[in-house]
Amino acid sequence: MIKLNNIQKGTLLAFIGVMIVTPDTLLIRMVSLDTWSLLFYRSLFPSVALFLGYLVLFKARTFTDFYNIGIPGVINALCVLGGNITFIFALAYTNVANALIMISLIPLTAALFSSIFLKEKSLPVTWISMLACLLAVIFIFYESYAMGRFLGDFFGLLCACFVGASLTVMRSYSEINFVPSYILGKFLTALFALPFVVTFVIVGFDLIFTSLMIITVGVSFVFISLAPQYISSPQVGIFFLLETALGPLWVWLFIAEEPTRNTLIGGAVIILIIFFHSLYIIGKEKSKSE
Repeated sequence: MIKLNNIQKGTLLAFIGVMIVTPDTLLIRMVSLDTWSLLFYRSLFPSVALFLGYLVLFKARTFTDFYNIGIPGVINALCVLGGNITFIFALAYTNVANALIMISLIPLTAALFSSIFLKEKSLPVTWISMLACLLAVIFIFYESYAMGRFLGDFFGLLCACFVGASLTVMRSYSEINFVPSYILGKFLTALFALPFVVTFVIVGFDLIFTSLMIITVGVSFVFISLAPQYISSPQVGIFFLLETALGPLWVWLFIAEEPTRNTLIGGAVIILIIFFHSLYIIGKEKSKSE
């Protein structure tokens, strides 16, 4: 049996988690439910399935694990709640490519929150990268405003902040098992959406597609929740670039939703900046540990 070190374990967990989540935007686009009903079922199904799975695997320990998440776990669950809501509303008001480009800012939002709340001193290259990405975001926002998609892009940016905050919390308390926290976050999202659900009738392809979300946003984030126990949040965050690259590709292949020119240009700039910034940060962390 191959024995993996911590970096290899964390990398593998993050890679598997993000690869599983990449078809999620395609499933969302193929569902005919209204926004609130989609948010409800996309949260309810994974939370129930993950809780039952956890109960089967860990039996009586389940409730102890949920209790042991403490205040950090509750904060993380609220970040999951915010991320779920803003992601669905981003896709409701803009195209997939724009939403995922905003979400690709996760590594930088994680670095920003680490600097503010953990008092970790950010390197000059991080602040330069943030400024450069901000200019690229403004470039995309300008076109989105003209096309009436500004609100969706803004929700995508908020989603990146919530996920970045979640990764920061998980990194800060790596001794805590955050899988129960994620399940709680999904359940809270379903509870939040409940009063706004138009219909509780779900049949046909809508039932199939939302059930598949048990895997894309349930199982995937179990892997992602475990990854920060072994590697830093910027290292985890860099894998979300896979979703930014592959998510619009699945949507374009299956339902022909094409990104605009400004989105392609701004998105390419952001992805390159974050990719090289993350590699630089990872290299710095490795040199410190050696």
